[in-house]
Amino acid sequence: MLIYQMQLKLLMLLPAVCLMTEASGQTLPGWTLSWADEFSSATIDSSKWGYDIGGNGWGNNELQYYTNRSENARIENGNLVIEARAENYGGKNYTSARLLTKGKWSSTYGRIEARIKIPKGQGIWPAFWMLGTNIDSVGWPNCGEIDIMENIGSLPSTLYGTVHGPGYSGGSSISGSTVLSGAALGDDFHVYGIEWEQNRIRWFLDGQLFFTVTPSSLPNGSAWVFNQPQFLILNVAVGGNWPGDPNGSTTFPQRMTVDYVRAYTPTPVAPTEVVVTVDPAQTWLGYMHVANLPASGGAYEFGSTWNTAELNASFTGATLKLSPNTITDPAAYWYIGGGGPGKPGNKIMTANMYIEKTDSLAGKLVVFKGTVVAKTLTTAHNTIAFIRDFAPDYSSSNTVTTPLVKGAFSISLSTNSAAGRHVQYGFETKGVNVWATDVAPYGSVQITNAPFAAWIAALDFSAFSNPNLTSSGDPDGDGDSNLKEFAFNSDPRSAAISGKVRSQLEYIGGTQALVLTLPVRGIPVFSGSPWKSATVDQVTYRMEGSNGLSVFDQAVSEIPASAAGMPALSSGWTYRSFRLNGTVGGNNPRGFIRIKLTEIQ
Repeated sequence: MLIYQMQLKLLMLLPAVCLMTEASGQTLPGWTLSWADEFSSATIDSSKWGYDIGGNGWGNNELQYYTNRSENARIENGNLVIEARAENYGGKNYTSARLLTKGKWSSTYGRIEARIKIPKGQGIWPAFWMLGTNIDSVGWPNCGEIDIMENIGSLPSTLYGTVHGPGYSGGSSISGSTVLSGAALGDDFHVYGIEWEQNRIRWFLDGQLFFTVTPSSLPNGSAWVFNQPQFLILNVAVGGNWPGDPNGSTTFPQRMTVDYVRAYTPTPVAPTEVVVTVDPAQTWLGYMHVANLPASGGAYEFGSTWNTAELNASFTGATLKLSPNTITDPAAYWYIGGGGPGKPGNKIMTANMYIEKTDSLAGKLVVFKGTVVAKTLTTAHNTIAFIRDFAPDYSSSNTVTTPLVKGAFSISLSTNSAAGRHVQYGFETKGVNVWATDVAPYGSVQITNAPFAAWIAALDFSAFSNPNLTSSGDPDGDGDSNLKEFAFNSDPRSAAISGKVRSQLEYIGGTQALVLTLPVRGIPVFSGSPWKSATVDQVTYRMEGSNGLSVFDQAVSEIPASAAGMPALSSGWTYRSFRLNGTVGGNNPRGFIRIKLTEIQ
């Protein structure tokens, strides 16, 4: 708007069906309203709008004098009215108004739109546009200008969208246009808007895209200056170099009526969650740092002098075993007091075992889960789990960590969505270096992908033989059949089951076991192999074990039930506990137990 000429880069036609006569809602999918003026107060809101005042031609030899009078700008019937008048004022023959949010509101990026009915007539120049907030320090066009809507009276159906910047302003500006078919823009209200993001601006008329500008649209060597805040301007100019002067066909007053101005920011979208685990099928990488002991300054050592193995790690099935770093170099450099086997080294080794994904985990909520099934590390070493989100050149990263203790762990990180990001997840062990023959007394950490975490997903209460029977009906409508509630010691007439079932990891005879404890009615006698089953009253209980969630063919054994911490049971009920038998991949056991309840006919 500051300079008069525009070089048109695009012209397209919009059908008349795109006319909009009703205001769009403030709620837009994917956008959150951040600022608006609905012009619902009695006067123009001075906390949102100020005025440019004067008649200096505004760089375009314009003929109006801008004022802050109500004759030129006011609220009428819930609309902002900017009125250009033919009158002698301040040495000019016309008056009008130019409202702006400078010093009151600005934004970088977003969706910015206004619903406007523009004036029409030779020499009339309405505009809805933006300028960089740094205009007072860098000047125009270095501040950047975004013209959201411009129209000149001699072309009443043509809408222009334009950017001005250093090297592409005035007659060399980057501009696009659209022509409304079969009507003048000033015949009705229309919604004029842009969607502005980093390195891209798109123009819309009544929701229809008609022009896009990116840095590639600029002349070679020109700077893109639209990644910084801009403020809003609404005005009606009269005359000037581009629209030309009013003539005998031009009537006054000319009014631009603004229903609303709204600015939106993108609604944050929850990132897609990706769960990663300890997976031996993945490619695990490793690296190690060596540093002096804190007493020696703690500085890192670099170079071939510490050519030692990476983190001592090995898989047994799906279980990862991490041990301290070991060395085989007897040089005194590595030892306190020049010792050797049986003595700790005099350097700190920090070793990593990890998986790295480039791009595939960018912009995701990465959840790293696992279970520490054993930890015997001495205080000379510690191990953490981590997720690290690296910049493409590895110059910076976002990191989350958690110390590993016995039991389940879970950490998460929302990663950057930029291209080229490297996401690593894995483990880090830190502690003194250890002679190869001495590693065992320092202990280890054993980590698996939590094989017991999904046991409840295997509960099978399906295959009831006759859902119409009283015992398997659901008169309370809670989604749990009478059969299920009966088996779990619940009242079938109330919409809640007691949930008196517990699964936990225990050590039985020195081996780890998945123990399932559930209430049973009467005194059942369990039999069968490779499963356990019993019939009590009208319910058959069947316990089946599995290494996975599909095939249940592993034997389960009954063990003395422990009711410690379990809810009290009604008369006639008792707790029974079962465990999965067998050794799988070095762990005893590793798998799942399923309960299957069937009704006796």
